[in-house]
Amino acid sequence: MKYKKNIIFMILVGICICGCLWLYGENEPETTENVDVTKEQAGQLEQTEQDMEQIYVHIVGAVKKPGVYIFQHKPRVIEVVDKAGGFTKDAVVSMINQAEVVEDGTQLTIASSKDNKKKEKSQNKGTDANSGKVNLNQASKEELMTLTGIGEAKAVAIIAYREANGRFQKIEDLMNITGIKEGVFDKIQSQICV
Repeated sequence: MKYKKNIIFMILVGICICGCLWLYGENEPETTENVDVTKEQAGQLEQTEQDMEQIYVHIVGAVKKPGVYIFQHKPRVIEVVDKAGGFTKDAVVSMINQAEVVEDGTQLTIASSKDNKKKEKSQNKGTDANSGKVNLNQASKEELMTLTGIGEAKAVAIIAYREANGRFQKIEDLMNITGIKEGVFDKIQSQICV
């Protein structure tokens, strides 16, 4: 009888082991499949993290090889310039903070001496070099008087307003000046800028 009990016990233990192995075998393919998906997702996540770490910088102007450059870290301006082949002979280097850290998606424009002369010329005049418009913040009395409907008195009033209130923030601020209302503004709005 003792012998029978041992055999029955061994059979029950064997059945339990077989049942556990069978259950483990049923779940194993799902686990493997989940691991494969997880590995794929991990690869995508790693690729996304690498893309996020890349910094794209567009450099134009007075450099030897203008273009878009990719960095693995936030570069400084000098690193971007070096990657673009360095400055050209006519680059205005004194106007550039070469130690500045550059953010992703930045466009750096390196001015040349020609660009600088154009800028100085337009600042000396009250006319914007690119648009041909009279700049309300820089124009002289004579330049303001070239605008339709603006005589000497209104030109003096514009300059006085500018000196008292600071720069015009938008061209519509011109209507804050006594004697310049919508009618006059409508005539000159295409001729002015700030």
